[in-house]
Amino acid sequence: MRFLSGYFTTSAISLGFLSALSASAFIYLYRFGFVFPYFQALLGLLSLLFWLKLPKTALFWSGLLTGIFWFWWIGLSFRYYDLTWMIPLVIPAVGLVYGVLFGAVGLLPHPALRAVAIGVMEYIHPFGFDWFRPALLFVHTPFGERLWQFWVILAVLTIVLSCKHKARFLALLGLFFALYRPPQHLSPAQLADLRQNLFLAPTRLPQDLKWSPRYRGLIIQNNLAKIKQAIHAGKKAVILPESAFPLYLNRDMELTRTLLDLSAKITILTGALFYDRNPYNSAYLFQNKKMRVMHKVVPVPFGEASPLPLWMSRWINTLFFDGAKDYASAKSPSDFSMAGYTWRNAICYEATSDRLFAGNPRLMAAMSNNAWFTPSTQSTLQRLLLQLQADRHGTVIFHVTNGPGTDVIVPREK
Repeated sequence: MRFLSGYFTTSAISLGFLSALSASAFIYLYRFGFVFPYFQALLGLLSLLFWLKLPKTALFWSGLLTGIFWFWWIGLSFRYYDLTWMIPLVIPAVGLVYGVLFGAVGLLPHPALRAVAIGVMEYIHPFGFDWFRPALLFVHTPFGERLWQFWVILAVLTIVLSCKHKARFLALLGLFFALYRPPQHLSPAQLADLRQNLFLAPTRLPQDLKWSPRYRGLIIQNNLAKIKQAIHAGKKAVILPESAFPLYLNRDMELTRTLLDLSAKITILTGALFYDRNPYNSAYLFQNKKMRVMHKVVPVPFGEASPLPLWMSRWINTLFFDGAKDYASAKSPSDFSMAGYTWRNAICYEATSDRLFAGNPRLMAAMSNNAWFTPSTQSTLQRLLLQLQADRHGTVIFHVTNGPGTDVIVPREK
């Protein structure tokens, strides 16, 4: 008890709160449309200084509150499983995971060791959840977001904290290396061509209505109307969101034939489920009266597949999800041709995953269903993560959603 009492002091909690606030402000500023590049760069540097210097007790609270500020919305999905009572439990549980992680960093005695630990956090994904990326602090700032640039910033701050005045000054010059941005893979003319010829068809269906059989016919009609609107507008391709058709599309022959017929006039990329012994979350490409199915590669932890051992996963699925099976997944990302370009396919959560950016694709077609977490900052954080990956890999991302978040994410240049 004496050991724990040190974690509940006013000083530890206050410093932890201030640190978490500086590390989370950029999300909420962006949520309301405010982008202040130099101010956000200062907040990012301040956050790292906190993490390098705070005592372990304060760093525990910093991690716990940062986890809550970034990911409080995770529990909202439980509304649709009749598990609303779990939301107040999930929020602090998520925070506690990051509190323990940061607390472990706080045990390291020297800023250099802590800097290495913070850099390694880019690769530490509790339960397979990889949305906590410290380099995200510098999205929309003058600094680049590549991993080596983040390591440069950590090295500079470590030297500033550990060395004498002359070395500190020389170290600060190193920040200029973190300003570099590579050129885009796609020319402005090519980007303009795609904006002209692609039709993004977002939807705004509440999650509790989306999967209701009562509304299925109306949803199908609305989706077909959007496709016909794109045809009348003279577009080459139309992209609909994840699970835009809320059914196992490969088992609905009539709807499949309708989409195949429409694909003689326009390329259609849409989300829907697929079933073949196991369920899949998939993207369907209809093109020139042919159909191709591309399965999701990275399932959502717990939402689509449990990261726990098989016996425990079965127990959780039986207890909380009426015995539903985990979604199966593909082994590698899918590339396809659309509107004269090669694209990488991505479905929701995986669109921010490093695995989907292997080979630095020029273009990505990403589809999401953000209604699970509406209203919240989930779509904001997703948008920032997509910008991070676009900047790192030079990838232009056409992102179409059910709910907020539809956008074209373009890599930033100087």
